[in-house]
Amino acid sequence: MSNGLPSASPLLYIAGTGMITAIGPSASMTFAATCAGKSGYQISNYLSKNNKPITMSLVPATVFEALDYELEECNPYNAQYDHVIKMAIYALTDACQGYSIEGPLPLILAMPEPDLGPTVDHGLLIRNLITHCAPAVSSALTRTFHSGRAAGMDAIDFAFQYLLNNSLLLVGGSDSYINLKRIKKLDEANRLKTIESPQSFAPGEGACFLLLTPNPELALVRNEHIIALHRPGLANESGHMYSETPYRGEGLDEAFKKALIGQPEHSIQAIYSSMNGENFWAKEYGVAYLRNKSKFVDPVRTEHPADCYGDLGSATTMALIAMAAENLWKNKQQYKHLVYSSSDTEKRGALVIEKIKLSQ
Repeated sequence: MSNGLPSASPLLYIAGTGMITAIGPSASMTFAATCAGKSGYQISNYLSKNNKPITMSLVPATVFEALDYELEECNPYNAQYDHVIKMAIYALTDACQGYSIEGPLPLILAMPEPDLGPTVDHGLLIRNLITHCAPAVSSALTRTFHSGRAAGMDAIDFAFQYLLNNSLLLVGGSDSYINLKRIKKLDEANRLKTIESPQSFAPGEGACFLLLTPNPELALVRNEHIIALHRPGLANESGHMYSETPYRGEGLDEAFKKALIGQPEHSIQAIYSSMNGENFWAKEYGVAYLRNKSKFVDPVRTEHPADCYGDLGSATTMALIAMAAENLWKNKQQYKHLVYSSSDTEKRGALVIEKIKLSQ
């Protein structure tokens, strides 16, 4: 158990969360839904190359109808763009609730890998955020990382390197797979969940933004505790899913080792994982866990909420952090979790998230 505020190394604290998924319009509601085993999985209108319906996990259409923002559009403009932008505006605004934002904050956006299917133009996304999230967002203070599920780890590491002199900053991601070209690319690789392919994943959509601060006095307090993020461990996997190099699982193992430096033996009580149902990720997790087993309680609990809300793409890292934070706040005997994300390409990242009791 941690008492008081550590000073040995810099930390970032959660000051606010904003989230929307297929199973909830906030982090707390999404967490409650995952605890109840609620699933957002449904048969979509997309068909696989074998003419089988593809299972997806989508935010209800009525939600987007209710998010009646007047958006700047581009030509061509499609439902994927509309959903990603609306979810981002909603989640970023929600993350800043409770704070009087008087000027633009540093914003680091996690974006999909550009070569793995069509995605929203980040310039269009940023312009809409500037319009609808004023005065919190400006183009001059916005940075993007285009590395998929683990892009949020890149974003947080960037914050640790360059933004610790800011009182508040934002990291976030918004993603959706509802694009025919993106679906076809994944389908050709036999990765999408249908009745014929159980070892596959359900494409989802969602957004999550975290308002972070290096100042514990500005952190969000719940049940007399605040939540701290330790600096991520980043690594590259040369044998990633789209590489011809043999897979050895060294990338995630290295990310684990970097993230766990200085953590006591048997101190990590749960692992929040980006695993989405594909065998590749389970093998990778097994290698990284076994090589770092001494840092975890035995048995350690492994959570992979994509089982409930689908694969959130570049929103994955922030969503996992929000889920881990909710778990820490709500469970008195939980103090430290490891969160990790693996991208389809080489990027791997992990970080320790810790509950800290305020000094009396």
